[in-house]
Amino acid sequence: MTSNGEFVEVPKFFRFSEHRLSKLQERLAKKPKHSKAWKILKRKIAKLHQLIARQRLDWQFKLAYHLFSDCQVIFLEDLQIANLVRRCKAKLGDNGQFLPNGQSAKSGLNKSLQDAAFGQFVQVLEYVAWKLGKRIIKVDPKGTSQYCWECLNKVSKSLSERFAARHERHSCPKCGQELDRDYNSALLIQRIGLLSTQEEDITSVKTAVRAYLTEESRALP
Repeated sequence: MTSNGEFVEVPKFFRFSEHRLSKLQERLAKKPKHSKAWKILKRKIAKLHQLIARQRLDWQFKLAYHLFSDCQVIFLEDLQIANLVRRCKAKLGDNGQFLPNGQSAKSGLNKSLQDAAFGQFVQVLEYVAWKLGKRIIKVDPKGTSQYCWECLNKVSKSLSERFAARHERHSCPKCGQELDRDYNSALLIQRIGLLSTQEEDITSVKTAVRAYLTEESRALP
């Protein structure tokens, strides 16, 4: 979701070819290792992986050029992908048995994150920015889904609520803002990014809120 309200649907290149890939891998497992049939299947699997990677990279370059077509700077979250796809911590009950920890649900999310290849997309954006003479500014992702972009009031959302619906609504009780949660986050990232170009010490929600409160206190009679 961009700050001008454009929602970009990420193609699931791996998921689209996943069934075909699994069938090839099943056939490969039944063949004698290093046999002629085994080598043919290995090449087919490698070519399919290569096709998926090329489709994804081609789409990412096209999107990067599209995003830079009408702007000079792009602000985005400085996400740590390795942390996002990390396995959930195990939960133990009083009797020593393992309790549900949400890993089965998170596995599907992890696969989608890896299919989207956000880390690679950031590298593509940085390359296209360099090529076009434009800029990328990264913002601390902490709290970007928890605060209102307009008044910087904290509107807490639990992790289960955030993943329950694709387009969950952001509703701020302080200023009355009602909009898509991802759109609110995009506007908030844009606001922090613009502030960071004016004041170098504002690079996160925390520093933006502090600056906002300081400005409000100065405005009081």
